[in-house]
Amino acid sequence: MGIFSIFLLPIIVFLAVMIYRASKQDGFSLSKRVGITFLFLLPFTYDIVITNILGAYYCLIAPPHPKTKIIKKVEYPISIYWEDSVYPGFNKEDRKLMIINYLDGKHLKTMALNGPDGKIYVYSAKEGDFKSFKYDKKFKNRYTQYTHIIMQNEKVYTKQTMPKTNYTVTFNEIPLNSFSKHFLYSDETKVIENNTSKVIAYNRRYMRFFYNIFPDFEVGNLYYSPDPVCGERISLAEVTFEHNKWNFNNRRLRWVDINQKLYNKYIKGEK
Repeated sequence: MGIFSIFLLPIIVFLAVMIYRASKQDGFSLSKRVGITFLFLLPFTYDIVITNILGAYYCLIAPPHPKTKIIKKVEYPISIYWEDSVYPGFNKEDRKLMIINYLDGKHLKTMALNGPDGKIYVYSAKEGDFKSFKYDKKFKNRYTQYTHIIMQNEKVYTKQTMPKTNYTVTFNEIPLNSFSKHFLYSDETKVIENNTSKVIAYNRRYMRFFYNIFPDFEVGNLYYSPDPVCGERISLAEVTFEHNKWNFNNRRLRWVDINQKLYNKYIKGEK
């Protein structure tokens, strides 16, 4: 399919040109020639037309406006609960990376993460914890050892029994109607200030699927085309919590990209 699709577009264009020229020789008017050529191209390009019409609606008309907004930034959140309903949840390796990325014991002292098993995993650190331990060479680096130490004191709760946090970061798929979901995918990240229940930042993005004449032959196993139709490709938590001022660490948060994970879920049917 991938190799075939490389040659599909020039073949379609060549045939469209031939049809246009043939209709011209038959004496058809310009409008008829264009109409005949359009009808020929429609089976190959209808998804491009529909996707762009829907994209214009969701991006320019449907709320929220704008799609990305930072209302308030917080340098010292102290405690955050991350709830990911798309991936869904943070497995053990993800939780390790989240500890390395955020749990510095100064700006963030308590971190709660929902797991794929429905449980809530809570980790705590104090300022200076990262510098206080003696490095053991059996670990890959100090961050790996730090994660190991933090996870030894892991606490597990349900959502009903988990401790209260100052902020909640949610990541949810936005359900589209039965027609639109065949052409677009949407998800939304929100940062909520728990004591006021106010949303202090949000990012809703719309992603288009690969067009029929431009399928996913370049990368493979992706659910949607990587560039958003609208909405930003940003880590909303890092922007909102001014993570760049923490001087802790910054590593990739996911072993498997969410785009590939959704491909496995919706296309391959994996759980």
